[in-house]
Amino acid sequence: MKFIITVCLFILPLQAADFPWSNTAPAQVEEASLHPDTVLDEVPCDWRPTLTPIVEPLVKDCSTAREAVLHIASNLSRSTGVYYSPARRKHNMNAMEALAEKKVSCTGQSILLVCALRSVGIPARAAGVCTWNHIRGNHTWAEAWFEGGWHMIEFNERDFNTPWVMENIGMLNPRLSVQRIKAATPQGKSTWSPELPGSTSIPAEDVTERYSQLALNWYQQNGLPANIQRLLVDSFPRQHTVHTIELIDAAGKTISSAKLPTVADDMRYLARLALPREGKFFLRIQGKANQFPISPTESAVQLLLLR
Repeated sequence: MKFIITVCLFILPLQAADFPWSNTAPAQVEEASLHPDTVLDEVPCDWRPTLTPIVEPLVKDCSTAREAVLHIASNLSRSTGVYYSPARRKHNMNAMEALAEKKVSCTGQSILLVCALRSVGIPARAAGVCTWNHIRGNHTWAEAWFEGGWHMIEFNERDFNTPWVMENIGMLNPRLSVQRIKAATPQGKSTWSPELPGSTSIPAEDVTERYSQLALNWYQQNGLPANIQRLLVDSFPRQHTVHTIELIDAAGKTISSAKLPTVADDMRYLARLALPREGKFFLRIQGKANQFPISPTESAVQLLLLR
């Protein structure tokens, strides 16, 4: 009589303790920003069984939390099919809603990214500002804890401290409560309404000073010189097709150019041009003959809406 022995191998998902960065954060940080199933005011759900198997392959070759955060942030949209869209059903989708509906706001992106980071043992939380100083709307992003502190990271970004966010933070007026930056945490002594004033308020930590210093550092390394003004251009209504706006000099030479925002872009995305403070300059849509003059103002930033 022959006996056939069948060996079954069960591959279990990695537990938090199996990652190189596991158990490196203070217990208070893990309690507030690793174990909770909710991030902001979204409907609670059990996202870990679905999201963890999606995220684990993204970090299988990572040896540090810094590396893992960047791999997750830059690949999560591709791995899940989730993307930013003004056509999202609501702003604060939980992770399961985002995975099912695909279209999310920056708040929905941040909730999903925070959950993805938590799913592989990296403490994370959402942060943001209720309203910008010079353009309409709010913004929300994620923070990841590693190397002894919090680090700003966004969905679909390949590096920390997103440049356009740093630039806009430098224009905030921290004396206004709606322009102070908050990070959601159950232990927070402040409150934050992630979308608009009057919406649901959640416990938060006021992190304005830390971000103001980050923005100052960014300006010192990347800011425009005093003889150049930042020109931000939007269009109304926004188009479905991509058009490039060009800044040209009197001789027709292109000085600066950028993609005009489309209907698929975040409402806070604007074309960013560098306008010299001396000389004669014009704006034109690439490929079109029409052009119109543009002059610098005294402020650091000039906003222009094309109709």
